[in-house]
Amino acid sequence: MKLVWGAASHVGMVRQQNEDAFVAEGNVFAVADGMGGHNAGEVASALAVEGLRRAAAAGFTAAEGLVTAINTTNATIHEASGGLSEQRGMGTTLTALVPLPATDGEPQRVVVANVGDSRIYLWRGDELKQVSADHSYVQELLSEGLITVAEARIHPRRNIVTRALGIEGDVNADSWVLPMVMGDRYVLCSDGLVDEVDDDEIATILRASTNPQAAADHLVRVANDHGGRDNTTVVVVDILADTADVTSQDTAPSTAATSTTLPESSAASPGDAAAHVVASTRPRRVLVTVALVAVLALGALSVVGWYARNGYFVGFAGQGDQAQLVVFKGRAENILWFRPTIEVDSGVARQDIFPSLADDIDDRPKYDSLARAEAYVNSIRDVIAAQKPAAGDGT
Repeated sequence: MKLVWGAASHVGMVRQQNEDAFVAEGNVFAVADGMGGHNAGEVASALAVEGLRRAAAAGFTAAEGLVTAINTTNATIHEASGGLSEQRGMGTTLTALVPLPATDGEPQRVVVANVGDSRIYLWRGDELKQVSADHSYVQELLSEGLITVAEARIHPRRNIVTRALGIEGDVNADSWVLPMVMGDRYVLCSDGLVDEVDDDEIATILRASTNPQAAADHLVRVANDHGGRDNTTVVVVDILADTADVTSQDTAPSTAATSTTLPESSAASPGDAAAHVVASTRPRRVLVTVALVAVLALGALSVVGWYARNGYFVGFAGQGDQAQLVVFKGRAENILWFRPTIEVDSGVARQDIFPSLADDIDDRPKYDSLARAEAYVNSIRDVIAAQKPAAGDGT
């Protein structure tokens, strides 16, 4: 798989300077929203993205590398904020995504991390989900059920963050390792976007924009059209198939084509026979008609059976937290008496999987080969196995 991306940033319609910064360079993607008096916010956000750019030059091979880079960058900003009075107290939010290379036994993955209220969204299967968790005063009110989502959008303290780089010597960044899934689109953005454009409109724009640069430009433009009261920065990253995968998919027969062809082939011989018995007696016509219907029914049943057993999907076997992550052969929807069968049992329970990823699995992602479905399940199992020793460390 390969990454294709686009990025856009604008000062907005009210502010005099842009305190956002971003990096989008293939091996690291990040958006930072600076804060502080004078030029301090601009300095903090620039230091944040430059710190990640330098760390990415050596390459990231594990999630811990990104977390270490964020901690190092935080220390750099914190040290710089104490040296000059005009930069004292400066800070910045940060949201980042880095791809991890495939290794022996491990497919390609992505690491996402955030500090503050800049966000990461995942667009998958025509559905938009927020991957990151806002570190903000309003989010705490939402989590406690004290305000609604609609109230949060207009709350007078919606821009107060509870975590930021540079404010203290140590920072606690949230991070997740996710499978790299072909067709996924990630959106990294500062709060200048989400304060002006709600999630439904963001989804509409992503649906209409197949090109990531066009999507980034469109999102920033709409934020400005809605008032542009803050700087707005957007980075859009698409995960696409490489050339070999695209060719393979383009030449694969579609289900519709197969369903159309097989019945006609099955019916050819009986249909020709029926044409020769037009002048025969009524009993023979009835007999031929019955035979023809039987052959057609058998052919149609064969097609339905083939269709019901064609393909693979990933889902949970069983109910509740102990439901097992498995690969099924067949269709997720039950067709007649044909039921999908379990081909691979990962040994991973639902309770071990990150909730947002479990929700994605509830949608039963489909695959055209067992190898691809098994690779997806194995990547989840491997990530869980790698993170178990670090349970409770906040990452």
